[in-house]
Amino acid sequence: MITLSIPYGNKTLPLKIPKKNWGELLAPRETQTLSFETGLKKALEHPLNSPPLADFLKGCRSLLIIVNDQTRPTPTGRVLKFLWPELAPHSLKIMVATGIHKKSSEEGCLRIFDPLWLDVKNKVMFHDCRQERGMVFLGETSRGTRVIINQEVMMADRLLVIGSVEPHYFAGYTGGRKGVIPGVAAYSSIMANHSLAMDLEAQPLRLAGNPVHEDLEEALRLLPVPPIFSLMLVLTPEQQLYAAFSGSIQKTLTASAQKADEVFTLPFQTKADILISVAFPPLDIDLYQSQKPIEHGKMALKEDGILILVMPCPQGPGPADFQELILQTGNKKKARALLDQPYRLGNHRVTRNLKFLEQGGQVWGITDLDPNFLSQTFIQPKPSLQDAVDMALFQKGRAARVHVLLNAGLCVPRQS
Repeated sequence: MITLSIPYGNKTLPLKIPKKNWGELLAPRETQTLSFETGLKKALEHPLNSPPLADFLKGCRSLLIIVNDQTRPTPTGRVLKFLWPELAPHSLKIMVATGIHKKSSEEGCLRIFDPLWLDVKNKVMFHDCRQERGMVFLGETSRGTRVIINQEVMMADRLLVIGSVEPHYFAGYTGGRKGVIPGVAAYSSIMANHSLAMDLEAQPLRLAGNPVHEDLEEALRLLPVPPIFSLMLVLTPEQQLYAAFSGSIQKTLTASAQKADEVFTLPFQTKADILISVAFPPLDIDLYQSQKPIEHGKMALKEDGILILVMPCPQGPGPADFQELILQTGNKKKARALLDQPYRLGNHRVTRNLKFLEQGGQVWGITDLDPNFLSQTFIQPKPSLQDAVDMALFQKGRAARVHVLLNAGLCVPRQS
């Protein structure tokens, strides 16, 4: 018998799997890391296709710093502390790029900005994508995305974008352009760009030919001012620094994506019959984040396999419109009908989930969510992880293989 302790929020769940059914443990690989100060210093000393930060800030009258919200692992507070001697002399504001996520609580703000929260508190704003009145229209991309962004961007004369780069299940990678669009864009712009995720070319680890990424890059090119300086980090799953790049927002994304592959792609031999997909904080925060561990897990799972999602979701299901949408996906007929209607934010999830279910796949959930709610979605609630695995083995048969994918919100299996 294989005995495991599976992470679940701030605790662990015991699990036993018969040796004959054991497949592969897909866990983040050990990587060499950089000291935080050394890595940032090196990145700032060698900016990509850009003047150094000090030269970039010369003559700056109003600096807007765009940072990630609490759903990303970026150590924003530590980065700001390192840069503070260079930034503090300038008139500056800090905008949290929430996209469609909600404003953080005081606890969430501490998580983002520690150890500088009290120093920057009166400078911080949270973007609200639904307050389109007063935002600025920049133009339309060739794919039809009307690009509307927060007016604070246009009021600044310098823009500093701080982020981290990890695989993203339909944009290819996080970071770079995503800090601006969708980070500080209007809801309608985000919805238009996300509709391109219906295209199955929108895949993790893919930039070239990915319609979502290419639309975001084109949208960013519609921003004539202010000039942008980017600082992108690649972190290990333990949130240690693996690489950092500064300078052009396009170049820093490309360089970081190559390094992210070294950290977040997990080789495996054969696809599993049953895969346990375990989300780690902060990507286990709510069910809205669940598509990442689901899509990543499916890459190491047979088409008709059972995916067991392990994700506590301490903040519940997520945005109200997402809850409304996901409640219609438990019924295949209703889900298909949704796809015949005009695109709604999240329909790309419906497409991918429906395809998996129609191939014979199943998604089971180990969460803290109301089982009655979860049972109305495409995710079947199970009482415990051990019960779920036992039931899956009974259903799939004596020869079934079980894989475990750890940190599934970030890590992407790649068949070797």
